[in-house]
Amino acid sequence: MRKRQNAQERKPVILDAFYDAIREEGIENASVAKVAARADIHPSLVIHYFGTKEQMLMELVDRVLEVYGQLIGRLPKDGPPEQRLLVILSTIWGPSWYGAVALSVVYSFLAIARRNREVARRVDHLYGRYRRFLEREVLAAKNAGIIGAGDVSGAVSALLALSEGSHYFRHHLGDSEEHHRKAMIRAALAILDAGPETLALYEGGFDCGGVDSP
Repeated sequence: MRKRQNAQERKPVILDAFYDAIREEGIENASVAKVAARADIHPSLVIHYFGTKEQMLMELVDRVLEVYGQLIGRLPKDGPPEQRLLVILSTIWGPSWYGAVALSVVYSFLAIARRNREVARRVDHLYGRYRRFLEREVLAAKNAGIIGAGDVSGAVSALLALSEGSHYFRHHLGDSEEHHRKAMIRAALAILDAGPETLALYEGGFDCGGVDSP
């Protein structure tokens, strides 16, 4: 029981140290020795709890993807359709989404996914869930008559490209966070061919602060 409790207590601490090492030094430099030093434990304990650096990476990938999965799961699924759509868009382009995981860690995982089939499978699973949610919401908004998007699947592909691109490159565009956020939401509403009532609600200052990080 004591050994089990130690594992439950120490593994999250080690994963936190691994996350910080990747964020500050990159995945290539996040060695077991550096992770152990950050966690203030002997390197042999890292191997004891995870077996290999690759297995530790898989557990960290799962943890990070769970953060985004929880954000997706907390997006609103009921309420007035115009308000629901605006809350979803403001969450996607809001601080809870942008700040959920350090960009350097996200970059590392996406790069690893290009050469590691298991990481790619996990990432694809999350994007699949994200896409299905957006397709349901866009279709519901279309059926409610608040958007006119003719091609739901194509509109969702454009939203995903816009959200992921702005997430990764917004720091290089020179805009303030608030200006960038509003510009992206307006672009998303244009992609969806939002109706005048939805546009008026947004431009009128509807408080669509979004969903907080889990």
